[in-house]
Amino acid sequence: MRGSVRRSGWTGSLRRSVFAALGLVLALAVPGAAAMDVAVLLSETEGRSREFMDALDGALRPGKHRLSAAGVASATPAAEMLARAELVLAVGLPAAERALRDSTRPVLAVLVGERDIARLRQAHPGRGLGAVVLDQPLERYMRLVRAVLPDAQRVGVLLGPDSRVLINGLVPAAGAVRLQLGVQQVSALSELVPALDTLLFEGGALLPLPDSFVSGPAAARTILLTSYRHRSPVFAHSAAYVTAGALAAVFSTPEHIAADVAELLGSATDPAAVVRKVRHPRRFGVAVNRAVARALGLVVADEQVLRERVAQGASE
Repeated sequence: MRGSVRRSGWTGSLRRSVFAALGLVLALAVPGAAAMDVAVLLSETEGRSREFMDALDGALRPGKHRLSAAGVASATPAAEMLARAELVLAVGLPAAERALRDSTRPVLAVLVGERDIARLRQAHPGRGLGAVVLDQPLERYMRLVRAVLPDAQRVGVLLGPDSRVLINGLVPAAGAVRLQLGVQQVSALSELVPALDTLLFEGGALLPLPDSFVSGPAAARTILLTSYRHRSPVFAHSAAYVTAGALAAVFSTPEHIAADVAELLGSATDPAAVVRKVRHPRRFGVAVNRAVARALGLVVADEQVLRERVAQGASE
Protein backbone atom coordinates (compact mmCIF):
# COMPACT_ATOMS: atom_id res chain seq x y z
CA MET A 1 0.00 0.00 0.00
CA ARG A 2 2.65 2.49 0.98
CA GLY A 3 4.32 3.61 -2.22
CA SER A 4 1.75 1.70 -4.28
CA VAL A 5 -0.82 4.41 -3.65
CA ARG A 6 1.55 7.15 -4.68
CA ARG A 7 2.91 5.29 -7.71
CA SER A 8 -0.63 4.78 -8.93
CA GLY A 9 -1.12 8.54 -8.79
CA TRP A 10 -3.71 8.39 -6.00
CA THR A 11 -3.98 11.54 -3.91
CA GLY A 12 -5.03 11.81 -0.28
CA SER A 13 -8.42 13.19 -1.29
CA LEU A 14 -9.02 10.33 -3.71
CA ARG A 15 -8.08 7.83 -1.04
CA ARG A 16 -10.62 9.42 1.27
CA SER A 17 -13.25 9.07 -1.42
CA VAL A 18 -12.36 5.40 -1.71
CA PHE A 19 -13.15 4.93 1.95
CA ALA A 20 -16.47 6.68 1.43
CA ALA A 21 -17.34 4.60 -1.64
CA LEU A 22 -16.98 1.10 -0.30
CA GLY A 23 -15.57 -1.72 -2.35
CA LEU A 24 -12.99 0.09 -4.49
CA VAL A 25 -9.45 -1.17 -4.71
CA LEU A 26 -7.31 0.66 -2.19
CA ALA A 27 -3.87 -0.24 -3.54
CA LEU A 28 -2.08 -2.51 -5.97
CA ALA A 29 1.37 -4.03 -5.66
CA VAL A 30 4.23 -3.04 -7.89
CA PRO A 31 3.91 -4.99 -11.19
CA GLY A 32 6.06 -8.07 -11.36
CA ALA A 33 6.67 -8.32 -7.62
CA ALA A 34 5.85 -11.57 -5.82
CA ALA A 35 2.84 -10.58 -3.74
CA MET A 36 0.09 -12.05 -1.62
CA ASP A 37 -3.51 -11.03 -2.33
CA VAL A 38 -4.88 -9.57 0.91
CA ALA A 39 -8.52 -8.51 1.21
CA VAL A 40 -9.04 -5.83 3.87
CA LEU A 41 -12.59 -6.01 5.17
CA LEU A 42 -13.62 -2.97 7.22
CA SER A 43 -16.26 -2.88 9.93
CA GLU A 44 -16.58 0.86 9.30
CA THR A 45 -14.99 3.38 6.97
CA GLU A 46 -14.27 6.03 9.58
CA GLY A 47 -13.19 6.02 13.22
CA ARG A 48 -10.73 3.38 14.37
CA SER A 49 -10.88 1.46 11.09
CA ARG A 50 -9.84 4.58 9.19
CA GLU A 51 -7.02 5.26 11.67
CA PHE A 52 -5.80 1.70 11.26
CA MET A 53 -5.89 1.82 7.46
CA ASP A 54 -4.12 5.17 7.24
CA ALA A 55 -1.37 3.87 9.53
CA LEU A 56 -1.10 0.59 7.61
CA ASP A 57 -0.71 2.57 4.39
CA GLY A 58 2.35 4.26 5.83
CA ALA A 59 3.84 1.16 7.43
CA LEU A 60 3.69 -1.50 4.70
CA ARG A 61 6.63 -2.00 2.37
CA PRO A 62 5.85 -1.04 -1.23
CA GLY A 63 4.94 -3.96 -3.48
CA LYS A 64 5.02 -6.63 -0.78
CA HIS A 65 1.33 -7.46 -1.11
CA ARG A 66 -1.67 -6.72 -3.30
CA LEU A 67 -4.34 -5.20 -1.09
CA SER A 68 -7.94 -4.26 -1.75
CA ALA A 69 -10.48 -2.88 0.69
CA ALA A 70 -14.24 -2.99 1.13
CA GLY A 71 -16.68 -2.45 3.95
CA VAL A 72 -19.04 -4.98 5.46
CA ALA A 73 -21.95 -2.89 4.19
CA SER A 74 -20.94 -3.44 0.57
CA ALA A 75 -22.29 -6.56 -1.14
CA THR A 76 -20.88 -7.38 -4.57
CA PRO A 77 -17.49 -5.60 -4.27
CA ALA A 78 -16.75 -7.27 -0.94
CA ALA A 79 -17.81 -10.70 -2.22
CA GLU A 80 -15.58 -10.40 -5.29
CA MET A 81 -12.68 -9.20 -3.17
CA LEU A 82 -13.03 -12.10 -0.71
CA ALA A 83 -13.22 -14.63 -3.54
CA ARG A 84 -9.85 -13.68 -5.02
CA ALA A 85 -7.99 -13.15 -1.74
CA GLU A 86 -5.38 -15.45 -0.24
CA LEU A 87 -5.75 -13.82 3.18
CA VAL A 88 -8.51 -11.71 4.72
CA LEU A 89 -7.50 -8.90 7.09
CA ALA A 90 -10.68 -8.22 9.08
CA VAL A 91 -10.71 -4.85 10.85
CA GLY A 92 -13.14 -5.05 13.76
CA LEU A 93 -15.56 -7.72 14.99
CA PRO A 94 -18.32 -7.27 12.34
CA ALA A 95 -15.70 -7.65 9.61
CA ALA A 96 -14.30 -10.80 11.22
CA GLU A 97 -17.78 -12.30 11.49
CA ARG A 98 -18.50 -11.65 7.82
CA ALA A 99 -15.11 -12.90 6.68
CA LEU A 100 -15.63 -16.21 8.48
CA ARG A 101 -19.16 -16.52 7.16
CA ASP A 102 -18.59 -15.54 3.53
CA SER A 103 -15.04 -16.72 2.83
CA THR A 104 -13.00 -19.89 3.22
CA ARG A 105 -9.72 -17.98 3.29
CA PRO A 106 -7.52 -17.60 6.40
CA VAL A 107 -8.63 -14.61 8.48
CA LEU A 108 -6.43 -12.26 10.49
CA ALA A 109 -8.62 -10.15 12.79
CA VAL A 110 -7.51 -6.83 14.29
CA LEU A 111 -9.07 -4.23 16.62
CA VAL A 112 -10.78 -7.06 18.49
CA GLY A 113 -10.42 -8.55 21.97
CA GLU A 114 -9.27 -11.99 23.04
CA ARG A 115 -12.80 -12.87 24.17
CA ASP A 116 -14.10 -11.98 20.68
CA ILE A 117 -11.63 -14.40 19.10
CA ALA A 118 -12.55 -17.13 21.59
CA ARG A 119 -16.23 -16.80 20.63
CA LEU A 120 -15.44 -16.74 16.91
CA ARG A 121 -13.30 -19.86 17.18
CA GLN A 122 -16.09 -21.62 19.03
CA ALA A 123 -18.59 -20.60 16.35
CA HIS A 124 -16.26 -21.53 13.46
CA PRO A 125 -14.21 -24.54 14.58
CA GLY A 126 -11.43 -25.59 12.30
CA ARG A 127 -11.19 -22.25 10.49
CA GLY A 128 -7.88 -20.52 9.99
CA LEU A 129 -8.34 -17.59 12.37
CA GLY A 130 -5.59 -15.54 13.94
CA ALA A 131 -5.51 -12.06 15.45
CA VAL A 132 -3.51 -9.15 16.73
CA VAL A 133 -5.73 -8.29 19.68
CA LEU A 134 -6.07 -5.05 21.61
CA ASP A 135 -5.62 -6.80 24.99
CA GLN A 136 -2.27 -6.30 26.68
CA PRO A 137 -0.29 -9.20 28.18
CA LEU A 138 -1.09 -9.49 31.89
CA GLU A 139 2.52 -8.93 32.87
CA ARG A 140 2.53 -5.62 30.99
CA TYR A 141 -0.24 -4.31 33.26
CA MET A 142 1.74 -5.42 36.30
CA ARG A 143 4.89 -3.80 34.97
CA LEU A 144 2.99 -0.54 34.59
CA VAL A 145 2.01 -0.68 38.27
CA ARG A 146 5.63 -1.30 39.22
CA ALA A 147 6.91 1.46 36.90
CA VAL A 148 4.49 4.07 38.25
CA LEU A 149 4.75 2.94 41.89
CA PRO A 150 8.28 1.58 42.45
CA ASP A 151 7.53 0.88 46.13
CA ALA A 152 4.16 -0.81 45.58
CA GLN A 153 3.63 -4.07 47.45
CA ARG A 154 0.18 -5.17 46.40
CA VAL A 155 -2.25 -5.00 43.50
CA GLY A 156 -5.93 -5.87 43.63
CA VAL A 157 -7.39 -7.26 40.41
CA LEU A 158 -11.08 -7.02 39.59
CA LEU A 159 -12.45 -9.63 37.19
CA GLY A 160 -15.81 -9.78 35.46
CA PRO A 161 -17.68 -12.50 33.54
CA ASP A 162 -15.39 -12.24 30.50
CA SER A 163 -12.04 -11.59 32.17
CA ARG A 164 -12.30 -14.31 34.82
CA VAL A 165 -10.73 -16.74 32.33
CA LEU A 166 -7.46 -14.86 32.93
CA ILE A 167 -7.28 -15.78 36.61
CA ASN A 168 -4.66 -18.50 36.20
CA GLY A 169 -2.24 -16.09 34.57
CA LEU A 170 -2.41 -13.47 37.30
CA VAL A 171 -0.17 -15.13 39.88
CA PRO A 172 2.88 -15.48 37.61
CA ALA A 173 2.29 -12.01 36.12
CA ALA A 174 2.24 -10.35 39.56
CA GLY A 175 5.11 -12.51 40.80
CA ALA A 176 7.29 -11.39 37.90
CA VAL A 177 7.33 -7.86 39.35
CA ARG A 178 7.22 -8.87 43.02
CA LEU A 179 3.64 -7.77 43.70
CA GLN A 180 1.29 -9.46 46.14
CA LEU A 181 -2.01 -10.25 44.52
CA GLY A 182 -5.63 -9.92 45.56
CA VAL A 183 -8.47 -11.02 43.26
CA GLN A 184 -12.22 -10.48 43.31
CA GLN A 185 -14.77 -11.61 40.73
CA VAL A 186 -18.03 -9.76 40.09
CA SER A 187 -20.93 -10.15 37.69
CA ALA A 188 -23.48 -7.60 38.96
CA LEU A 189 -23.43 -4.00 40.18
CA SER A 190 -24.65 -5.11 43.62
CA GLU A 191 -21.43 -7.11 44.03
CA LEU A 192 -19.12 -4.32 42.96
CA VAL A 193 -18.71 -2.14 46.08
CA PRO A 194 -18.26 -5.08 48.50
CA ALA A 195 -15.65 -6.57 46.17
CA LEU A 196 -13.83 -3.25 45.87
CA ASP A 197 -13.89 -2.68 49.62
CA THR A 198 -12.36 -6.12 50.12
CA LEU A 199 -9.64 -5.50 47.54
CA LEU A 200 -8.80 -2.01 48.75
CA PHE A 201 -9.02 -2.56 52.50
CA GLU A 202 -5.35 -3.53 52.66
CA GLY A 203 -4.30 -0.70 50.35
CA GLY A 204 -2.33 -0.93 47.14
CA ALA A 205 -3.25 -0.39 43.53
CA LEU A 206 -6.42 -1.50 41.77
CA LEU A 207 -6.42 -3.12 38.33
CA PRO A 208 -9.83 -3.72 36.71
CA LEU A 209 -9.11 -5.86 33.65
CA PRO A 210 -10.90 -5.29 30.32
CA ASP A 211 -14.34 -6.88 30.51
CA SER A 212 -17.77 -6.18 29.05
CA PHE A 213 -19.20 -5.64 32.54
CA VAL A 214 -16.27 -4.22 34.51
CA SER A 215 -15.39 -1.80 31.69
CA GLY A 216 -18.98 -0.57 31.28
CA PRO A 217 -19.85 3.04 32.22
CA ALA A 218 -21.79 2.22 35.39
CA ALA A 219 -19.15 -0.15 36.76
CA ALA A 220 -16.28 2.14 35.80
CA ARG A 221 -17.90 5.08 37.60
CA THR A 222 -18.34 3.00 40.76
CA ILE A 223 -14.78 1.70 40.53
CA LEU A 224 -13.31 5.20 40.27
CA LEU A 225 -15.43 6.68 43.07
CA THR A 226 -14.78 3.79 45.45
CA SER A 227 -11.06 3.71 44.78
CA TYR A 228 -10.83 7.46 45.31
CA ARG A 229 -12.60 7.06 48.66
CA HIS A 230 -9.94 4.52 49.62
CA ARG A 231 -7.26 6.79 48.14
CA SER A 232 -6.07 3.91 45.98
CA PRO A 233 -4.78 4.45 42.42
CA VAL A 234 -6.56 2.73 39.54
CA PHE A 235 -4.59 1.29 36.63
CA ALA A 236 -6.49 0.83 33.40
CA HIS A 237 -6.45 -0.35 29.80
CA SER A 238 -7.42 2.76 27.83
CA ALA A 239 -6.66 6.45 27.56
CA ALA A 240 -10.37 7.17 28.04
CA TYR A 241 -10.28 5.47 31.45
CA VAL A 242 -7.37 7.72 32.42
CA THR A 243 -9.30 10.79 31.32
CA ALA A 244 -12.21 9.61 33.48
CA GLY A 245 -10.03 9.34 36.59
CA ALA A 246 -7.69 6.35 36.52
CA LEU A 247 -4.10 7.13 37.45
CA ALA A 248 -2.45 5.42 34.49
CA ALA A 249 -3.08 3.02 31.65
CA VAL A 250 -1.20 0.93 29.12
CA PHE A 251 -2.94 0.47 25.79
CA SER A 252 -2.43 -0.01 22.07
CA THR A 253 -3.90 2.35 19.47
CA PRO A 254 -5.00 1.46 15.93
CA GLU A 255 -1.68 2.94 14.78
CA HIS A 256 0.24 0.57 17.08
CA ILE A 257 -1.73 -2.41 15.79
CA ALA A 258 -1.19 -1.33 12.17
CA ALA A 259 2.57 -1.25 12.69
CA ASP A 260 2.46 -4.74 14.22
CA VAL A 261 0.37 -6.04 11.32
CA ALA A 262 2.68 -4.46 8.74
CA GLU A 263 5.61 -6.17 10.41
CA LEU A 264 3.76 -9.50 10.46
CA LEU A 265 2.71 -9.28 6.82
CA GLY A 266 6.15 -8.12 5.78
CA SER A 267 7.74 -11.33 7.03
CA ALA A 268 4.99 -13.68 5.80
CA THR A 269 5.02 -15.74 2.62
CA ASP A 270 2.30 -18.23 3.58
CA PRO A 271 -1.19 -16.98 4.54
CA ALA A 272 -1.65 -19.93 6.92
CA ALA A 273 1.40 -18.85 8.92
CA VAL A 274 -0.15 -15.44 9.62
CA VAL A 275 -3.18 -16.94 11.37
CA ARG A 276 -1.56 -19.66 13.46
CA LYS A 277 -1.99 -17.84 16.75
CA VAL A 278 -3.48 -14.91 18.62
CA ARG A 279 -0.89 -12.24 19.24
CA HIS A 280 -0.82 -9.48 21.82
CA PRO A 281 0.32 -6.09 20.51
CA ARG A 282 4.06 -5.53 20.57
CA ARG A 283 3.69 -1.75 20.46
CA PHE A 284 1.88 0.23 23.15
CA GLY A 285 1.58 3.58 24.83
CA VAL A 286 1.18 4.84 28.39
CA ALA A 287 -1.09 7.62 29.67
CA VAL A 288 -1.08 9.30 33.09
CA ASN A 289 -3.68 11.52 34.75
CA ARG A 290 -1.50 14.17 36.41
CA ALA A 291 -4.42 15.69 38.34
CA VAL A 292 -5.16 12.32 39.94
CA ALA A 293 -1.48 11.86 40.75
CA ARG A 294 -1.40 15.22 42.52
CA ALA A 295 -4.60 14.44 44.42
CA LEU A 296 -3.05 11.19 45.65
CA GLY A 297 0.22 12.89 46.54
CA LEU A 298 2.18 10.91 43.95
CA VAL A 299 5.10 11.99 41.80
CA VAL A 300 4.90 10.01 38.56
CA ALA A 301 7.56 9.81 35.88
CA ASP A 302 7.09 11.06 32.33
CA GLU A 303 5.01 8.84 30.05
CA GLN A 304 7.92 8.04 27.76
CA VAL A 305 10.06 7.03 30.72
CA LEU A 306 7.25 4.83 32.00
CA ARG A 307 6.80 3.20 28.61
CA GLU A 308 10.49 2.39 28.47
CA ARG A 309 10.37 0.93 31.98
CA VAL A 310 7.39 -1.22 31.09
CA ALA A 311 9.02 -2.39 27.86
CA GLN A 312 12.28 -3.22 29.61
CA GLY A 313 10.65 -4.66 32.69
CA ALA A 314 12.53 -2.09 34.79
CA SER A 315 11.16 -0.14 37.72
CA GLU A 316 14.11 2.11 38.32
